[in-house]
Amino acid sequence: MKGNSNWNYRPYLPANRYSERGNPFICRLAPRETDCEAEWLGEGDSFTLCYSLRGQDSFTQVQTDTHFYRIENLQADREYELYVVDYKGRQSPVRLIRTGECVGTIVNYLHPEDTVYGFSGQYLCSPSIIRLPGGSLLASMDVFRGNAPQNLQLLFGSDDGGGHWHYVTDIFPCFWGKLFWHQEKLFMLGVSREYGDLLIGCSEDLGRSWGTPTVILRGSSSSAEDGNHRAPMCVLHSHGRLWTGTEYGSWHNRQFYASLLSIEEGADPMVAANWSLTEFVHPDVAFHADLSGTPGGIEGNAVELPDGKVVDFLRYEKDKALLLEAAPEDPEAPMTAQRIVDFPLGHTKFDIERHTSGVYYACGNPFPGRTVLALYSSRDFVHWKREADVINRSEYDIKEIGFQYPSICFDGDDILILSRTAWNRPHNFHDSNFITFHRLSLT
Repeated sequence: MKGNSNWNYRPYLPANRYSERGNPFICRLAPRETDCEAEWLGEGDSFTLCYSLRGQDSFTQVQTDTHFYRIENLQADREYELYVVDYKGRQSPVRLIRTGECVGTIVNYLHPEDTVYGFSGQYLCSPSIIRLPGGSLLASMDVFRGNAPQNLQLLFGSDDGGGHWHYVTDIFPCFWGKLFWHQEKLFMLGVSREYGDLLIGCSEDLGRSWGTPTVILRGSSSSAEDGNHRAPMCVLHSHGRLWTGTEYGSWHNRQFYASLLSIEEGADPMVAANWSLTEFVHPDVAFHADLSGTPGGIEGNAVELPDGKVVDFLRYEKDKALLLEAAPEDPEAPMTAQRIVDFPLGHTKFDIERHTSGVYYACGNPFPGRTVLALYSSRDFVHWKREADVINRSEYDIKEIGFQYPSICFDGDDILILSRTAWNRPHNFHDSNFITFHRLSLT
């Protein structure tokens, strides 16, 4: 095998699985109540798709000359296993699905006992969505499990506004990745693994291929040590710079220090020295108070307020968010505390974007739990109005399901939402088995 410094693979396989390269690989699954979409990678144009109820020895075989097939007439609320064989007799890893009621449009699915991505994790996380200049959509997600490496990003595309999705590529190593468009190119900002190095990569062909990433800030190589922490947070254009929220810390040590990462709009994002970070500050220090013993604010949104101030608006606790103010004239100065504010989505990760109409839209979970994913709006960034429930399954146990960590973008007067969805017997509410797409009209 040859050395390789690129960032993308189709698919990524650890080096000690080199013998599997060239074998078919099922890269996307989307099970619904009585059918399932399956997409795979593989050589040639002759494949056999094999599937059966889980645990049975008798497989139904389907011959096809495509890399996609919709299996129909499945039994509802049952578990199946499936694999693909190519014309040379090479077999893909066995994948698992569970049929059941569908929520939204399925971008991708990973059964909680499917270990095909075990080198990174077992659950789907960290959705990020972008509408590209030509109108196509690109969605990303990572694969996580507590105390696992957590370093694989999966990309999927849609050419019909989110109605249908297809596989694009894997990015490795990458976690907590955020897609954004800048200087007529596509960028991904993430970390190498949980608390790892802060990375940025670039694609000049709409996400199909990615060159060697740039390290912006070194982090940790252990989930038990402080390092770079973030989520796919919004990228703000303001005061001639790009801004996005990031933190340094860990859940293991229960401490997080907040920062805004920024760069001049005309500078090359692939040059590490072009980036600046505000000095990391713990909210206890910023507010000169003990904030109830919490680890501090996390997953901050970079926002320009109606008066032009640039702030980091951070998740904090039930109905509360933290607001730290940056100094655009000195992008490395520590942020200063402005206030602790009333905010209906403050206890979990939320996403905020400002529409061309000037209205701020925030998507997240009202307290308690994550069984309701709701959209709020504000014109003054003080008073928030509940516009709609994207998903409302409040009748369910908050420990069993979740619709969470939304990523949003606009398509004219529609808002597009990507959800980390734990549904139809996930491992638990937090460890999601779906990434789902949702579209709402703002008019």
